[in-house]
Amino acid sequence: MNITVIGRGNVGGGLAGLWERAGHQVTRLGRGGGNVGTADAVLLAVPGTAVEVALSSVVGLEGKTVLDATNLYGGARPPAGFSSNAEYVQ
Repeated sequence: MNITVIGRGNVGGGLAGLWERAGHQVTRLGRGGGNVGTADAVLLAVPGTAVEVALSSVVGLEGKTVLDATNLYGGARPPAGFSSNAEYVQ
């Protein structure tokens, strides 16, 4: 399986490493973004407040399965006009 991970921190980096060791093809994207067009699945693993910025530099998401591993805590809010990060990602 071809998996693209957006986020290189503890969650994204950790899962990317596990998937690589399991034999999957993993592409890791950081702050520079990139193209996820060839991915079978995408993991979004950035701080909850960074979703909008992280996705603004990523192309090829249309029609992709995206696993949302973000978390808003401490009173943080989703992007303006959305009730949750999941709604924004969708």
